[in-house]
Amino acid sequence: MLTLFLNKNFKIIAFLLILGIIFYRSPYILLNGRFVAEEGSYWFRNSYLFGPIAGLTQINWASSYFHLWPNIASVFATFVPVEYSPLVTVYFALLVKLYLFLFIIFSESHFIKSNIDRLFLSLIVLLSPPMVAGVWLNTLVSQVYFTIICIFILFQKNIPNSIFNKSSPYILLISGLTSLLPCLLTPFFLFNLIKEKNKFNFYNFLTILICTFFQSFIFLYSYLQNLANTGRSERFILSMEKLFNYIYNVPIKSFFGRDFTQYIYYNILDNLSPFIIIGLLILILIPIFIVILKYLKKDKILLILFLLFIINTLLSIYGAKVEQVQGRFALLPGILLLLSTYRLFQISNKSLKYICIFLIATSLLAGSYEFKKNNKYPQLLMCLDCPDWKEEVSKWKKDNTYKLKTWDYPRKSMSLYGDNWSFPGGRPLTIF
Repeated sequence: MLTLFLNKNFKIIAFLLILGIIFYRSPYILLNGRFVAEEGSYWFRNSYLFGPIAGLTQINWASSYFHLWPNIASVFATFVPVEYSPLVTVYFALLVKLYLFLFIIFSESHFIKSNIDRLFLSLIVLLSPPMVAGVWLNTLVSQVYFTIICIFILFQKNIPNSIFNKSSPYILLISGLTSLLPCLLTPFFLFNLIKEKNKFNFYNFLTILICTFFQSFIFLYSYLQNLANTGRSERFILSMEKLFNYIYNVPIKSFFGRDFTQYIYYNILDNLSPFIIIGLLILILIPIFIVILKYLKKDKILLILFLLFIINTLLSIYGAKVEQVQGRFALLPGILLLLSTYRLFQISNKSLKYICIFLIATSLLAGSYEFKKNNKYPQLLMCLDCPDWKEEVSKWKKDNTYKLKTWDYPRKSMSLYGDNWSFPGGRPLTIF
């Protein structure tokens, strides 16, 4: 009876389990709210001082693309008393995560076929090491969760009456207007349309194509008008140090986590040259890649995941700040590597299947260990000497020049005083 009950209600139980894990990670944030860095000092500040129209259309030119979701969240946050504004942005960020897990658990997909798939894929995008504290419950970096949703939409089955099929074009629209990252999927949605000509694929492709044109226009305008100079010399560079950092943060840390990887390096490999370490990795990876190559030729889902991994790898190495390919820059390559590994587990047999599930298991174990307290930035998940927002608002009401403390304090604060935009050089230009 118990087995029958679990099988019948698996999807609901799995979703409730995910909700429990989310609440376990950050009960304080979900109950009290918080602004993280630019989420408060730029997005909310501008919306609060200059109104909803300015808030909805604001563009941070240093990023060179439009951020629809933070814009919307910041505007809605102004509709409630300031004491509760951070709760609004937190729940906007949570909404994206919940839709992702609802999609994985309840939708029909060529990639997600069984309850085992639903469970493992949900845990990968929730617990694995690439899902670092810096992207947790933050509307600005919700773009990476939107991108993961769009990747899963690529493999969605065409079921006309499904609510997920009907909502996919709208999700693609919001995602594409929130970040450039989903726009990289445009050729793959075109491939789906060419392969199977129907309204579902047409609407998905048309939507992401419109977003791509829009974001490309902003990107080109930003560079032609020389609006993206802030931090440009630090960011768009290529170096061997950046490559070494990528190897640590993506192909190694994604599977084995931060602590175990650093233990192996400092206790076993510390005396070896980085070039020797890379050489050893290449010797290990070449035969593995030769084996995988035959599966790439046979399976289109694996091929798409692998191509997306390569594209996002190049983008992360080029676009990451200074010499560090970490945090949200390493997230998508890491998740795509894990998704590719899980796809190999689905379609392979014998020893390769066992190797893949072993790697997925080590990733989930390492991610579970680092999920809350044992990560590099626990202060982004829990209240560790964090400011009391209501007390900060009380001080600001007595002195409107007071800088309100935000997460992670003492590095970050925000001002709700003055008539200057929170942007280097003052109020940014507008193309609207």
